[in-house]
Amino acid sequence: MTDRPEPTTLDEDRPGSPADAMDIIRSQQAKVNAQLAPETALFFLFWGVAWVLIGVLAYLNSTDVIGGTTAGFVGAAVLLVAGGASAWVGIRSGRGVTGDSARQGMLYGLSWPIIMTLVGVFIGAAASTLGLTDVQMSVLVPAIFALVVGALYSAAGAIWGHVPNYVLGLWIVAVGVISVFVGFPVNTLVFGIGAGGGMLVVGGMEMARRGRR
Repeated sequence: MTDRPEPTTLDEDRPGSPADAMDIIRSQQAKVNAQLAPETALFFLFWGVAWVLIGVLAYLNSTDVIGGTTAGFVGAAVLLVAGGASAWVGIRSGRGVTGDSARQGMLYGLSWPIIMTLVGVFIGAAASTLGLTDVQMSVLVPAIFALVVGALYSAAGAIWGHVPNYVLGLWIVAVGVISVFVGFPVNTLVFGIGAGGGMLVVGGMEMARRGRR
């Protein structure tokens, strides 16, 4: 008689249950979140510092503590550093991410320069058409950018289910509205410290959350 192959157990051949599949998905998502958390925190910290510095520089310039050339040079340097650092963070966080998540991230990232450019064109056209004064522009421009930036942050929070990002966006919108009521030149401090401070808080929360894992 020929030997019969030993039957395999049901546990070896049985496919995983839906619960097992969900556990795997949650595990992989947790790994991705753990990888992205520190990168996201750095992004908020970089831009939080940049917004605070720019707000303070604008206030010091408007009160004649420092000259316009100095404020402009330092402000441009701050923006370049923050932009370069955030680009580095974006490249690092995008490594290993594919599929729909990568496409969503790419489209969202591209929307920033496009929208900001169009907002700048809109502001320039509005100032020329409406004949706005320098003081009026100094109040409206930061508020408009705060509204747009806040909306983009809240949209990102809603898309990716990141509550701190969503709340931060609403906070920046509120800061933009408040800055109009306080008027020039205090609005620059409200804008810089309020919005930048919110980013620093969220960045610190992300770093702390990462440290607890």
